[in-house]
Amino acid sequence: MSLLRTPRTINPKNSKFFRRKQLCNGLNFRALLFVLFFALAGCGQTALVLHQQKVTSAYLASTNVATPDPRTPPNGQMIIAEYWLPSKVRDLCPILRIHILYCDCTQTCVEFPIHSRVGYETYCVLNNEFKKTGGFLAYKAEIITGDGELYADWEHQLWVKLIDIEDDSDEMSSTVLEKSIQASVIETPFCKSQS
Repeated sequence: MSLLRTPRTINPKNSKFFRRKQLCNGLNFRALLFVLFFALAGCGQTALVLHQQKVTSAYLASTNVATPDPRTPPNGQMIIAEYWLPSKVRDLCPILRIHILYCDCTQTCVEFPIHSRVGYETYCVLNNEFKKTGGFLAYKAEIITGDGELYADWEHQLWVKLIDIEDDSDEMSSTVLEKSIQASVIETPFCKSQS
């Protein structure tokens, strides 16, 4: 009898390790397909997106290549509006309308004609105008077709429509006067408590 054993040849495809690895690879691939399916199925294309960016000297290309602009560098903010439209909407001559509310509670509205399916527009408030207004507080954008229909809109989280008090001041003052007469306190003579 020989004390040495002959090595047994193991077929790697029959080993438990190989079968586990094969099973795990199959599960990982299925899980990846499952995640990709739901990630792609849940994505809806937004027609309009806005974001805000600071504009400083770092925004200039000359600063990034170490040749700063000798003039006064810009200081302010910029709104970037990106849009993606189908061909049928582009053929309706749409416009991009941006309503802007500044920190000093003034408003402005700017419009840009849209000529391409995909593109972007920018609106900047720089230097003196930025100091005067305090920058952007909130903004709202709309894509309006040539027929006047609203195709897409986007609002900043803080967007509110300002109430203009000056327009309704006569109407409001007459209403307040009527209510004050109706709800006035009846005047009574001062009563002294007797002790």
